[in-house]
Amino acid sequence: EVPQFPAGTPWDIILNYEGVSLEQLVAARGEVIDIDLMDLIDDNNTSYIMELKKTKSVICYFSAGSREDWRKDAMDFTAADIGKEMRDPNDPLEDWPGENWIDVKSTNVRNIMKARIEKAAKYGCSAIDPDNVDGYDSNHQDGYTYDKSVYAEYVNYLAGIARDNNLAIGLKNALDIIPDVQQNIQFAVNEQCHEKKECQIYESMTKADKAVFNIEY
Repeated sequence: EVPQFPAGTPWDIILNYEGVSLEQLVAARGEVIDIDLMDLIDDNNTSYIMELKKTKSVICYFSAGSREDWRKDAMDFTAADIGKEMRDPNDPLEDWPGENWIDVKSTNVRNIMKARIEKAAKYGCSAIDPDNVDGYDSNHQDGYTYDKSVYAEYVNYLAGIARDNNLAIGLKNALDIIPDVQQNIQFAVNEQCHEKKECQIYESMTKADKAVFNIEY
């Protein structure tokens, strides 16, 4: 059965777990903890998930819209799958070295993400937090010309794989596609809706008793 995350659920997120002990993770506030699945896989620390799951719901983060060249599955992407280098939309001169947008229509990309979701289930995650599903935003200049309907369909595809594996899924940012995916997601993760004065867009989510986990940097 797919876990549910009611509106108002207290949570915490680990943005960088280097140097953070398992004990500190267990002691994090909230009933829910969001942690980077690929970091745990890269560091052979996936056992952390089952330990955390004894007292919390564990949301497992990964990028579903980019290729990070340091990941163990980076070589599974083909040259045709890889788009432009990622840049900070708030500061176009700032880039993220080694990270590129990917073609979310690609069957190969979708198979890579399916494998990641299956690993999330295998290692004990309660849910997934797939990032970078807003490549339709012109600020991002990902090298593709896909409109938001393509990304909405992609999120719904990921949601179907998650559901098949009894995992919840959240929508990361991508506020424009909430109406197209809300029925298939269990929560949202948002960055800086207070700063951007966008939090009211989540009203349909909270009215449906779905959590909106907010991060303000």
